[in-house]
Amino acid sequence: MNLLLDENIAAPYRSRSQKARVMTEDWVARNLYCVRCGHPMLKHFPNNAPVADFYCPHCQGQFELKSHEGRYGRIIMDGAYDTMMERLTSRTNPDLLVMEYLADESRIENLWIIPKYFFTPEIIEKRRPLAATARRAAWTGCNIVWQAIPRLGKIALVKESTPIPAHFPQEQFAQTQALERKNLDARGWLMDLLRCLEAIPSEHFTLADVYDFADHLQTKHPENHHIKDKIRQQLQFLRDQGFLTFEGRGKYRKRTFWRNE
Repeated sequence: MNLLLDENIAAPYRSRSQKARVMTEDWVARNLYCVRCGHPMLKHFPNNAPVADFYCPHCQGQFELKSHEGRYGRIIMDGAYDTMMERLTSRTNPDLLVMEYLADESRIENLWIIPKYFFTPEIIEKRRPLAATARRAAWTGCNIVWQAIPRLGKIALVKESTPIPAHFPQEQFAQTQALERKNLDARGWLMDLLRCLEAIPSEHFTLADVYDFADHLQTKHPENHHIKDKIRQQLQFLRDQGFLTFEGRGKYRKRTFWRNE
């Protein structure tokens, strides 16, 4: 995997953002494989495709690319808010490729894939509508709250300018597919609990440690009057899917791939 961007392909463009878009999309088309099925290449959708940027010709998986010069902060800017909210339960909602690049070196620094089933309404932040004087008056965009995505959902393909051998992210992606939930409420509960577990710094933890988040979870899910029962249910699900090991007497251990960054 060559991490250098092709500056020549962006020569006809003047805008810095256009240059970055052309170079990063060209890089994906030349270098990236399908993490879903292992196919060696992705194809570019025609320009102005309504949702995704790339697709896999083998498994038909769809991918959207977001790239940024330097490190992302709290958010990733995205498109229309209403469109994003409709996409959350759509069968054609794409997986997200998040890229950080170094402009002065024309080089990819970090690249992650975020499986689409890690997206919930909570991580979508509504922006203010455009002013009445704007060309697209009242249009409302959204941000993806990068820090709210569980670490399990941030699967590294390139880390600190070093490509990750393809079998590692493919295995991690396959493992996380057990977490896919079509129902947004069920998905939200699972993602909330994952974030709570990730806030526990130790590999080993107890049921009592998770109960410490009961008030937080009650605030997020006020309609649920059996929070501790729900916590135990979610822990059992994560155990059954191989993300946790139950060690008896209310003690658990996170599996090794849990700390993927």
